[in-house]
Amino acid sequence: MKNQTMKTVYYERFGGPEVLQLRDMPIPTPKEDEVRIRVEAVHMSNGDAIARTGKSPWPLMRLPAKLLMGIFKPRNRILGGEFAGVVESVGNKVSKYKPGDRVFGFTDMRFGAMAEFVCLPENAPFMHCPENVSFDDAAAIGGSNAQTAYYFVQQANIKPGDKVLINGASGGIGRVAVQLAKHLGAHVTGTCSAQNKELVLALGADEAIDYRASDFTQQGKKYDVIFDCAGFLPFSKVAPVLTEKGKHLLVMFYISHLLKQRQTKGKGGKEQLCVLAPSSPESLSAIADLLANGALKPVVSHTFSMDQAIEAAKLYDTNQQQGCIIIHPQTWTK
Repeated sequence: MKNQTMKTVYYERFGGPEVLQLRDMPIPTPKEDEVRIRVEAVHMSNGDAIARTGKSPWPLMRLPAKLLMGIFKPRNRILGGEFAGVVESVGNKVSKYKPGDRVFGFTDMRFGAMAEFVCLPENAPFMHCPENVSFDDAAAIGGSNAQTAYYFVQQANIKPGDKVLINGASGGIGRVAVQLAKHLGAHVTGTCSAQNKELVLALGADEAIDYRASDFTQQGKKYDVIFDCAGFLPFSKVAPVLTEKGKHLLVMFYISHLLKQRQTKGKGGKEQLCVLAPSSPESLSAIADLLANGALKPVVSHTFSMDQAIEAAKLYDTNQQQGCIIIHPQTWTK
């Protein structure tokens, strides 16, 4: 390889988009069990925002996030967790991949994919990318949001005809959850802002409720499953609108929610479940199949070249985008 350096999105301290910089770094050499990937697309995700700021929006995850991301300075200096690209070289003990393979997935807590190249162990949570799926779409769907939504659906045991409400249906997890629930034959209602109602309906929801104008708990309807992707709804608020054996699942939660889960789980009635989804090859494989057959369609709202990464981070922090923000590490406008 003639050029032994690569461009990266690098940061040395926690903070806003202004802490990011473009920096040349050595191209990594794969170890014997590693794969070097030329990154074609990387999703600027919530994980990147947590890594950059050093702060988690989830109360119970704030201390673990600090320990993982770094107490005073970032532990990992290159952003990027959710990616798609092409295998460029492999270590001599790698058997699953070869140069030229299209791949997508998640670097997990390693980050490092917001760069022209990244090295990952062969057993990291990434896999072959379906040929009919673009790099942008694969990067948008290969990370924690999709795997969380998939795990949600598994835990809820959704059946055809079930009435499912997704609170926060236009967010990263919610957009995937809407599509997965519809794929399983559920009647799906999504809550979102007025400006996102068309998006939620386009994803397949049967109904969309503007949460600012209407409270779904006051409409006299009951649901078999309520996914709370947006906030910390107390069980006391949602229990009256759950069916006899309905489930309330939360992504973000307080200790009070965990206590309520202990009181309700496995008791044969209404349940509250606090969900921390593991990243697994099985869930990523299922997501790849859904992508390939068109049952799951990512929403990409903005794309940026590598030198526009700071602008991309500024847009992310506004929380105004209706879909995923994708950065192309191999593309430059300057």
